Amino acid sequence: MATRKKILAVDDDATALAALRQILVQKGYDVTTAPNGFEALRLLAGSRFDMVILDVTMPEMTGYEVCRRIREDPKTQDLPVIFLTAKGMLVDMTEGEDAGSDLYLIKPVLATKLLNMVGMFLSEDNPLAKKRRPAPTQG
Repeated sequence: MATRKKILAVDDDATALAALRQILVQKGYDVTTAPNGFEALRLLAGSRFDMVILDVTMPEMTGYEVCRRIREDPKTQDLPVIFLTAKGMLVDMTEGEDAGSDLYLIKPVLATKLLNMVGMFLSEDNPLAKKRRPAPTQG
């Protein structure tokens, strides 16, 4: 039997987070949730995940900053990161790409589309895998 894929879902909107968790769990994923970026990074430091689904607009630390930190850490730099957010302007999507996201989805998104994209990223041959570029250095 295959090991269930572990997803970390991060959103400060408890209702949206619960709905996302339910959709993913019903599809058979093992889902851990975090209400903010700091908690997400703490969980990533202590556990292994196969993917992160991340909101952009959160207090204290944006999803963009969380994604940048994921990309800077050698243990998590290759983890697929999907932004799932209401921020749908081109400048927002560009910032998401610059932060290192693999995919930028705008809420509301059909559950079937989300599940299809998650499934592709988590498949054994990962047809959507990107070649990771080195994380930007400070200085």
